[in-house]
Amino acid sequence: MRSKEKAQIRFYTLPPRVVEYPYLLLNRKNRKLLLKRQFTHAILDSGVMDFAKKNVQEYPEGFLREWEEEAQKLQQTFPGKLWFVIPDYPDDYNPGQIKNNVSRTLKNIQRFISIKGVDWLPVIQSRYLDKLSFLESLQKTKAIIGDYPRVAIGTVCKCRKLDFITYCCQATRQFFPKSWIHAFGLTLRALPRVAHLIDSFDSTAWTFPRERGKRSYRTRTKEAPEYFRAYLRRIDEILASLEPQAKP
Repeated sequence: MRSKEKAQIRFYTLPPRVVEYPYLLLNRKNRKLLLKRQFTHAILDSGVMDFAKKNVQEYPEGFLREWEEEAQKLQQTFPGKLWFVIPDYPDDYNPGQIKNNVSRTLKNIQRFISIKGVDWLPVIQSRYLDKLSFLESLQKTKAIIGDYPRVAIGTVCKCRKLDFITYCCQATRQFFPKSWIHAFGLTLRALPRVAHLIDSFDSTAWTFPRERGKRSYRTRTKEAPEYFRAYLRRIDEILASLEPQAKP
């Protein structure tokens, strides 16, 4: 068990263009921004937004091979500054849409983790809100990657169930006590519950207007930097309010 300490959490996102921010979250569709932004570290996601469409079952044809090649090239360009997400298959966009999403995610982990020279970020998936499925996925992921230095939780991205989010973070920390744990799409409501269990998270929630009925992204407004900084302040407030806890 780790000693009691205040939560030190790294937050990844894509801030407004005019704001300098050290930790970026990008995907294959906007990866060229790596060449246009100053950053300390970035996570390059494979882009599961494809699966928001109900008829999509797989990444674009040829993508897995291209992702392997792209990762090797970009890692050489930005040594030590990038983590590449191993393409995973979520079940939270449209539950039940992707058959065998866990086994397909594990198959990709087995394929990509053996490729040397790339800082991969394997993702743990499960069936939607299924704790047993998540536990089985953890066991199988551990068998493939062992004590890998980093791992991500993909099942909490679209989830609002605080007990499920907490369970996933607790179980992942138990299986990977020394690894860096990243939580994809974590909500600020969940942050106080899991801050002592994870090392980083990401979100683009600051880009969405709170006004009912509005659909435009805040990044398209002149007030975008203000919205972004307010979101960062809220994260700081939440973390500052937490009592030091012992990490498992």
